[in-house]
This record gives sequence, C-alpha cells and structure tokens, in this order.
Amino acid sequence: MKKEMDLTKFWLLFNIPTPEKEYRFHSERKWRFDFAWAERKIAVEVEGGIWIGGGHNRPVFFEKDMEKYNLATVEGWRVLRYSPQTLRKTPWKLIKDVRMLCSVSDDVQTTLSLDGYKQTKIESVQVKIS
Repeated sequence: MKKEMDLTKFWLLFNIPTPEKEYRFHSERKWRFDFAWAERKIAVEVEGGIWIGGGHNRPVFFEKDMEKYNLATVEGWRVLRYSPQTLRKTPWKLIKDVRMLCSVSDDVQTTLSLDGYKQTKIESVQVKIS
C-alpha cells in the first residue's frame, strides 16, 4: 500500500478484539498472516500489488500463496483476503466479515474517517449470530 492504513483503529472503533500483526501460523514454514486472531483461527490477508503485477501475482509466488492458504484451511484457519483498494473504498466489508467470525453481534452505524481515508457513506453493519 502506498499509504498504509492503520487498521488498529478499525478494531477499536468496532469493538473487535485486537489481532496479532504478522502472525506466524505454521511451526515449520515461515508463513505469516497480516492479522490473526490465533485463539479463534481467523486471519486477514491484505493482498497488495494486484493492479501493478506485484510479486505475489507472479506464477511462482501465486502458487506458494495457494499452498499457504490451503494448508491454513486444512489446519482449521478461516482466512479473509482483501485488496488495499477494498479497504480504502469499502472498509465495512472487512468490519462486517471479521465481526461475524469473531461473534461480535450488535448493530453498528458510523461514518469512517481514518488517517485521511474518509467514507461519506454510512453503512449499517448488522451481524446476527444464531
């Protein structure tokens, strides 16, 4: 990302437990998740460089990422993947998904304004856990 978003503010603002950054989830491989809630086996990956042909879009690295995500799934992890553009333009998608997986259930309605990224749209995030 050219201008790094501080997602810590998202977690606090929307009552989401704070994840670990750069969490190493596998004991034998050096794989890391951008953000992880290890006790819940929930991870968030921010997939940069998708519009400029970044390293992870090259065939060798793309295959390594598939191996990483597949092994994480086999080990019980739930991995959410977002582009930096999605986080800048529609951050409520991340919020809604993470809140649902973390079993945070209530209605949240707010206007986001984080580090110069302003969303004029007010989005209601409704999560119902049965």
